[in-house]
Amino acid sequence: MNLLNKKGEGYVFPCVMIVIVCFILSVLIYFICTVSMIRNIKENCKTVFDSYITKQSIEIYNSVKQGNDDISYLDQEEFLTDFCRFCTLESKSGLLYNYDSERNLNYYMTTPYISFIEASSLKMKVTFTLYVPIRFNGAWITTAVIPVEIKSSFMERY
Repeated sequence: MNLLNKKGEGYVFPCVMIVIVCFILSVLIYFICTVSMIRNIKENCKTVFDSYITKQSIEIYNSVKQGNDDISYLDQEEFLTDFCRFCTLESKSGLLYNYDSERNLNYYMTTPYISFIEASSLKMKVTFTLYVPIRFNGAWITTAVIPVEIKSSFMERY
């Protein structure tokens, strides 16, 4: 009793190969989209951070004109507000979340921390950890953890 039709056996291998190639392509496209999203987040943070440093340089210059030479204080809340507004982030329980138009989570991150690279200068860096969910067929599989450090400085030009 032969239940398998011999005429259809020639199509099994190509069908399996097509499914495997499609799976590999979908993983590759997902990886490329995720890397692109991470690069976009870094560029957005760099833009906001450069703007923040420019604002700080103006405040320091005005302070120096008044005879005060103190630049040790950083207004982290100002940067955080601008960053959340520019990147459409929502702050909840110490983390920043980004959602798509259907309220699905795109990524979340720790609160960015600004610090000086060099004392008494406008060479600063911002550090945070980015968490990107890895999904397959709509189900959350794992989370990619990406530490991010962005440096920026204000250099005098004569």
